Amino acid sequence: MDDSIIFRMSAFSEQGGRKYMEDVVEIRIEYEPTPTPSPAEDYPKSQRHGGQETAEGEPAKQTENDTHEHNAAAECAPVSAVWVESLLNEDSGNNSAPASDGKVTEHVVNTRRSVAFFAVFDGHGGREAAHFARGNLWDLLKRQRGFWSKDHSEVCAALRKGFIACHHAMWKELPEWPKTITGLPSTSGTTASVIVIRGVHMYVAHVGDSAVVVGVKENDSDITLQALEVTQDHKPELPKEKERIERLGGSVMKKSGVNRVVWKRPRLTHNGPVRRSTVIDQIPFLAVARSLGDLWSYDFYSGEFVVSPEPDTTVMTLDPKRHRYIILGSDGLWNMMPPKNAVNMCYSHDKMVGPKGMSCARRLGCTALLFWKERMLRADNTTVIVLALQEHGASIPMHRDEIVVDMNRGIDHVPYPGTTYNTCEVPKAEHEDGMFYEEDEIYGEEHEGWPCLEW
Repeated sequence: MDDSIIFRMSAFSEQGGRKYMEDVVEIRIEYEPTPTPSPAEDYPKSQRHGGQETAEGEPAKQTENDTHEHNAAAECAPVSAVWVESLLNEDSGNNSAPASDGKVTEHVVNTRRSVAFFAVFDGHGGREAAHFARGNLWDLLKRQRGFWSKDHSEVCAALRKGFIACHHAMWKELPEWPKTITGLPSTSGTTASVIVIRGVHMYVAHVGDSAVVVGVKENDSDITLQALEVTQDHKPELPKEKERIERLGGSVMKKSGVNRVVWKRPRLTHNGPVRRSTVIDQIPFLAVARSLGDLWSYDFYSGEFVVSPEPDTTVMTLDPKRHRYIILGSDGLWNMMPPKNAVNMCYSHDKMVGPKGMSCARRLGCTALLFWKERMLRADNTTVIVLALQEHGASIPMHRDEIVVDMNRGIDHVPYPGTTYNTCEVPKAEHEDGMFYEEDEIYGEEHEGWPCLEW
């Protein structure tokens, strides 16, 4: 098996029927530093360079002159190169473009090997936590001791430390985030499903109820793929999560059929210090047991967060002969589509759809939105990233809005696609009086403190 991965990549993000777009994604492809950096504080941040904005899913195209200049820079000096795409809702059409040729003297990079970072953040209670994680988590991960190690346990430990560092960094930003309508500090939070690909290894870190799924073909004779669920949703009712929450003095209550972490807070009419006689309201609040943000859940007695920022981590060795697809998606996808259906939709899509068909990510996202509409439910924000792994030497079926990445050849060899096409138009359901919409997946009915959500 080769020591690098080639994959087709596509992404899709749509607001659905929600009033606010709180899903964001982050995609980074960078050269690996070499030798392995020493302590976290000595590792310099990668340089970033702005680029021309393009339509959804389309990085700016490199001209021949740009490519020549980039290659010339690579020959004369170490280069730090970053390709970044940040999907917002389709109307905004605001994406970052490929970035390159920034000279770095502090450390050397290996221009023959790359590292790729993919993340889906599904915000709740506002956009602030999701946007903060998108802008900071990757840099914080890279700066942790052990992240660039060849020891898998050290890398996983660095991922956990990076998540916690991002969570605590949000606390410093909390005074700048919008307050609730009752004047309380923002309680914005976000799920985070992250994968890092280095060589043939995929490292996964995850909090919340977004998910990572791998499509596996066990035998050449199989006509369908099996779905390997790499992550497990962090639901409060899971025995492991419920025990942890209660050990910290928290509790889980069911509201309208959904188990939620309880927010224990002084009654809004209370003024002054909290005493034993202070009336404490217990609000069934959050339907996930782990997240980034949700700083309201800090327990002063234990010094820990009831809604934990510590991720589950795992590592997989990727084999393109067996592992055909990697799908990262927010719950807007998974609430409408079982994992096995999702991987097999990609599999059949590649077999049946010609080169100019819509991408796998767009196919999954649009199908999920149609399922929301068919069930007469207000569609949740829906975000999908699909990586279709390719065997070395095999032909690569390209669709619209897709990009091919060879992890062993460096950023300057990543081709960029041409003009994108809007191939899916999903009419949004009208909000009429009397129409039934599903209850919000995250929050209970105590809504007065949430100006950033539509109820």
